[in-house]
Amino acid sequence: MIDEVVVNRWIQRYLSINYKSLKDDEITVTEAVSPCLRRSYYARTRVQQPTPVEFLKVAGQDIHLALQDILRGEGWDVEVSVALPVNDFVLRGRIDAAKDDVILEFKTTVNIPEDSPYSSHVLQAQAYLAMMHASQAYIIYLSRTNGKVKVYRVHPNKQALKQVVERAKQLHQALKNSKPPNPTRGPWCEHCPHKPTCKR
Repeated sequence: MIDEVVVNRWIQRYLSINYKSLKDDEITVTEAVSPCLRRSYYARTRVQQPTPVEFLKVAGQDIHLALQDILRGEGWDVEVSVALPVNDFVLRGRIDAAKDDVILEFKTTVNIPEDSPYSSHVLQAQAYLAMMHASQAYIIYLSRTNGKVKVYRVHPNKQALKQVVERAKQLHQALKNSKPPNPTRGPWCEHCPHKPTCKR
């Protein structure tokens, strides 16, 4: 019999194949710039049933893969790994594309921000700029609903990497101590897979 449990099991298997497991002494830039460190903590410490939003995020990877072939043909390096040792852990990141001193970050989304990119995306791009010693970044939003594309240029900010490192330290300490960090309330709570168990 095929039901929601079976389908969710398929989705979970897909997610587990497509998401790399991290070591205890590794924190990703994406985790550190998340609007809520508690969500990053729970994503690392709990096995939960994926939400439709999470599955759609993974489906967005197909768009990334298609663009990677085009970018490679134009001389871009894709899926560029960066790492920064920080005390007793390593801050890791994966840049969608880089060429010369320019980086690209693709974001597939339902709602494209109209006036400015999401602050967590800006912080991520600025951290990557510092880690790569690059001078330009572009956040490229791709709509899953209507195919719209919106591009934002991001300028370097010397404080951004420090901010990401501080957040990564908080998450690393929480993981070491098995104590979740305080939640950060916001619109992201609506679709958070940890909403039912998060004690805010």
